[in-house]
Amino acid sequence: TDASGGETTASDSISVGNTAPTITSVEITPDTDVTTSTTLTCAATYEDIDGETLDISYAWTIGDTEAGTGTELVLTPDTASPSDTVTCTASVTDIGSETATGSDSVAVGNTTPTVDGVVITPDPAYNDSTLTCVATFSDADGGTPDIAYAWSTGDTGDTITLSSDIAASGDTITCTATAT
Repeated sequence: TDASGGETTASDSISVGNTAPTITSVEITPDTDVTTSTTLTCAATYEDIDGETLDISYAWTIGDTEAGTGTELVLTPDTASPSDTVTCTASVTDIGSETATGSDSVAVGNTTPTVDGVVITPDPAYNDSTLTCVATFSDADGGTPDIAYAWSTGDTGDTITLSSDIAASGDTITCTATAT
């Protein structure tokens, strides 16, 4: 106000811009000893300097194939194989449609197959019998393992023909099966 009572006013204005959020971390657990029957969990954190509370979305891929959404992914032999790479991508979008993404990946390892049982036929056997060794196995990865047979006589393969040079009455012949 001046001495005559006159008054003048001036003003200026600015628009406050939106700042994009950032993903600060993405972590898949477990990150070691992952097999085709592991349940994976993905957790992410973000920062938004505008102070907005944002929802994090999760997308899973196995190799290049979409595998699911959400924080958890259950692997099965139908969905994953040993040596596959599983990736969780986390993303957040703020009110200004600014999006940030981040990801973490784990490798699917091989589960060692197991030999469930070994049977030698015929039983009883004689020193002129042809013995056959049959192994049953399981593989949590859903694969078909190679089976190697070794006999206590030093022979290999799933069959052995006995002779008096190899076995005498009362001898014990053993077959060992190894799945790989």
